[in-house]
Amino acid sequence: MISLEEKLRPHDEPPASSLRDGLVWATLGAMFVAMLPVWWIDGTLTATLRAGHFTHFGDVIEHVSRRLLSYWLLPAMGFMFALRCGAIDLSVWTTLGLGGVVSAVAIKSGCGAVAAIAAGIGAGAACGIIIGALVAGLRVPCPIASVLVALGLIYGLPHACSGGRIVLNEGAMGGLLGGFQAVADWLGLPEVTLQSAAGLLTFFLYAAVMMTVLNAEIVQRHRQRVMSHRWRLFWALVASGALSAAGGVMWLIEYESAPVPGRLFDDMVIPASALLAGGLYLAGPGRTLLACVLLPGALAIVIGWRQEVMMLRSDYLIGYTLQVGVLAVMIGCARYAMTCAAATDRRRGGALALAWLSSLGIAVFAASVWGSEPHIRIALHVAGASIWLIGGLGAIALKLASPIRFHEA
Repeated sequence: MISLEEKLRPHDEPPASSLRDGLVWATLGAMFVAMLPVWWIDGTLTATLRAGHFTHFGDVIEHVSRRLLSYWLLPAMGFMFALRCGAIDLSVWTTLGLGGVVSAVAIKSGCGAVAAIAAGIGAGAACGIIIGALVAGLRVPCPIASVLVALGLIYGLPHACSGGRIVLNEGAMGGLLGGFQAVADWLGLPEVTLQSAAGLLTFFLYAAVMMTVLNAEIVQRHRQRVMSHRWRLFWALVASGALSAAGGVMWLIEYESAPVPGRLFDDMVIPASALLAGGLYLAGPGRTLLACVLLPGALAIVIGWRQEVMMLRSDYLIGYTLQVGVLAVMIGCARYAMTCAAATDRRRGGALALAWLSSLGIAVFAASVWGSEPHIRIALHVAGASIWLIGGLGAIALKLASPIRFHEA
């Protein structure tokens, strides 16, 4: 019996891999162009930069961090690492809350900001170690193991923390902010805000993880030795826990408060960003690093989609979550259609055209942000969904109608 991890694990098939790589780039580029109006939402950022209206350096970082350096970036990267190994880590949302809570409690207990940040990230890594041991060691399915850990946090943290939110005392982040301001003064830069400090820390951690991945790729190629899948899975889950907790720490720095996790699932931005960046579909050496490079742009697109494409604001179930859920389903279907097209023996040209059509449908759907009237937006929604559905189902149908190919072991 094939496990879920083995079914989801990317396979190194050069033709299919190159086609899926191209589809990732095409989808990101097409959606970026289709959603151009989104990038002017925050007071026309480029015009403001050109006119020099910003009062201090923190404004620039604040605008950029809303998209590329959101506190969702690090958890999305951790989720993507697990996904690259065929694992679905459903604890990322609660672990994010754990990181913020542990850091907040440490600061209120008198610890310095640096030690508190390390404690929060360490708590997330500990959760990752537990999940990794269950999944890689005892072969417990990752969704089950991660949900068990998440439920333990949901029911355990409220008993350790009174109330649903921990609020820091005024000036608790003064030492951290002062350190960043000293560097800014040395470089001749204006005032740094908590928002910009969180964005800069996110960037430093993101860059450090990227360098680690790059170093691992270089060492692996130099030694010509590949780590076993179980060890890669274990370390991916440890990284997922640590990075998710780091996202909660960034939330704490930015808002000076930490919500105690109270529900299993939260914003779907994390899995949708990992999918859009190609976390599940890019296959071959160096593709994990490529997915990391694409992740901030994918995150910016997902956040723009969530806020502007479908315009649903009613409640949790049919608001933001449904909007991003629709995007995740459309991305998954388009990628699967491309995989089917790449594996089709007959009428391959038609299958590829249909698969690319499914990706085009997502861009048409996203282009509804250009619609100034509700009926225009609805028309683009219907057109995009129809193009996506025709392309995706057509490519899958051609795959099912093609002869079965047998690969030598």
